[in-house]
Amino acid sequence: MIWFKRILFSLVVFVGCVFVIAYATLPSLPDLNPLLAKAHDYDVEVLRDEWGIPHVYGKQDKDTAFGLGYAQSEDDFATLQTVILATRGTLAAQIGAKAAKTDFVVQYMGVWDVVNEQYESQVPADIKIIAQAYADGVNVYAAEHPEKVSRYLLPVTAKDLIAGFTFKTPMFYGFDKALGDLVNPELPHELAKTSDAALTVIPSQDLPIGSQGIAIAPSRSEDGLTHLLVNSHQPLTGPVAWYEARLHSEEGWNMVGSTFPGAPVIIHGHNHDLGWANTVNKPDLVDFYKITVNPENDNEYLLDGEWQTFGHKTASMLVTLFGPIRWTFTKDIKLTQHGPVMETEHGLYAARWAGMNEVRTLEFMYRMNKASNQSEFERVLAMNAMPSINYVYADKDGNIAHYYNAKFPNRIEGWEWQKILPGDRSELIWQGYRDVSMMPKTENPKTGFVYNANNPPFMSTDGDDDAKPEVFPASMGIETFVTNRALQIEALAKQQEKISLAEFKQMKFDNAYHPLSHQIQTLNHWLSHVDASEFSPQELQGLNVIKDWDFHTNKANTHAALAVLTMDPIQKANGNDVAMDVITQHYKQTVAALMQTHGALEVPYGDVFRLIHGDKNLAISGAPDTLRAVYGKDLNAQGQVENKAGDGFMMFVSWDKNGLVYSEAAHQYGSATLDTTSPHYNDQMEMFVDEELRLVPFALHDLAGQVSRRYRPGKDIEQVVAY
Repeated sequence: MIWFKRILFSLVVFVGCVFVIAYATLPSLPDLNPLLAKAHDYDVEVLRDEWGIPHVYGKQDKDTAFGLGYAQSEDDFATLQTVILATRGTLAAQIGAKAAKTDFVVQYMGVWDVVNEQYESQVPADIKIIAQAYADGVNVYAAEHPEKVSRYLLPVTAKDLIAGFTFKTPMFYGFDKALGDLVNPELPHELAKTSDAALTVIPSQDLPIGSQGIAIAPSRSEDGLTHLLVNSHQPLTGPVAWYEARLHSEEGWNMVGSTFPGAPVIIHGHNHDLGWANTVNKPDLVDFYKITVNPENDNEYLLDGEWQTFGHKTASMLVTLFGPIRWTFTKDIKLTQHGPVMETEHGLYAARWAGMNEVRTLEFMYRMNKASNQSEFERVLAMNAMPSINYVYADKDGNIAHYYNAKFPNRIEGWEWQKILPGDRSELIWQGYRDVSMMPKTENPKTGFVYNANNPPFMSTDGDDDAKPEVFPASMGIETFVTNRALQIEALAKQQEKISLAEFKQMKFDNAYHPLSHQIQTLNHWLSHVDASEFSPQELQGLNVIKDWDFHTNKANTHAALAVLTMDPIQKANGNDVAMDVITQHYKQTVAALMQTHGALEVPYGDVFRLIHGDKNLAISGAPDTLRAVYGKDLNAQGQVENKAGDGFMMFVSWDKNGLVYSEAAHQYGSATLDTTSPHYNDQMEMFVDEELRLVPFALHDLAGQVSRRYRPGKDIEQVVAY
């Protein structure tokens, strides 16, 4: 027993030493005083309105960017910190092994190789200043609240923000999912967009990155104004959930709208003269090449009949394992002339994607924020610095447009680019991008109406003068699937010769499925082919409930819940065919779950579909791929589907020929979605589920009587009752 005690004692001492050394070698926060002192370099004031929304008034643009960085940190520091750590490829050091794949993807993409190589030459001086100012705002807040700060965060730099766009923008057209499909076709993966696993690589959650934007010209509007709907469908929390802000400087920056954590600009919204809505488009912008390895030398690959030597780089992932215990894992990444190589169980594949060397996206967004007319807006688009994303545009001069923006690779024709390509032909390694003049667009159509709801650019108006598909080569990879929302927008628009603002709002909040939508067509096909002998009497009763459904999803509808839940496999297939037996099995499970949790199949829709945040749990109308977009996960133990994505921040904007008349907005929760102690944690929820909007105070004098707090970031905070 003595030897056992000695071994045990030695083991305890060893483990203790390991912990002591691990703690001793943990990085510490830097000196915070220089970070705090940065507040004195900026001249900015933040006014919080009655909803807690920051109105940032700076003398210069850099001052405004600083104020935004600080204000956003106040409201959502945890998410912002996660975004920056993920962008650096150091998230696993903070939260552990579940983030190691994300850290690897950052290094696989060569994000920091590109940023470090191109930052000085490709990022203009004014953009560096804006980015650093925002970073300083984050740093000042962090220095004031060191208890919230990761050891791996400070200082945040301008490069962090530039790199964030290089890393994240390809995810909007599906780069992360394409990479996951390549590695494991049986289990698609994507970057998590929800707060509980923000920016970690996880199995696909089937939540959307969708949206809709609609613009109405004065010729079509009943009041003779130009109208715009900004209505992106994003996860309701996390790194790509919308944050509302008003930005103003004496140098002409004059925007209101919403942005993401880590973005020093408004991403979509409006200024005095114009505005735009963003929606996701999904052209084929990722290519994978099957690499042939020399059987006699595994450091060589075949290209044009000759063996080429692989390049190499090493990905290093620092991973927190337990307490202070950390370990650096490394992985070799092979490089070819195509791009980096992904090694899978079924071979080696090189990747090439749109935006893989892009560092100008922040400049693109900032210039767009400061555009004052359509010509200036189109000059920004001509930069071709945003890898993808639709723009639905409107301005005070009555111009409306849809731009199917993307960096289209210069591919040769004649190949099925959406499939795996042979890696031994250099002609398939595209160089550069098509000229922006090849962008599909619809400008000022005869009907005075444009829209996009994640549909092809060839249906962008309710007339016949949208972009024509025969003009655009197949190698551009433009998607063809038509969403329910697109069908419904066009159908509703065609009913109105002139569209009033009230009718415009009714259109946005429409909660119905179109009879020709993929969802309803598939559901009806299933209903017409079911075998009654396969169902219990209760299940047969449920089929009649679905057959009596009117395709609407309003809160009081007693037929919609069963129907929408039954369509879940159809929704998750994203336009692909679903086996009838899969729908049948899911239907049977849904019937059982509704009976167990509600004791009935004809349940008011709002009893099932809920908007939940903190202590509030509210009924909501809407469903997946309806204009009133509501997406959730599976039915929970309480018989509820919690709204996780879809409609969030939204905005209606109206201009006359002199400029902005007014805008209205809504947010699903409130301005401080993570701070449970804030009065603005969930104070907008009732308005949101009731489909009500609030006026946006655009001019400073509009804030009169509405200011709840007024302060200079990093300096003394003055609480005020009114302004």
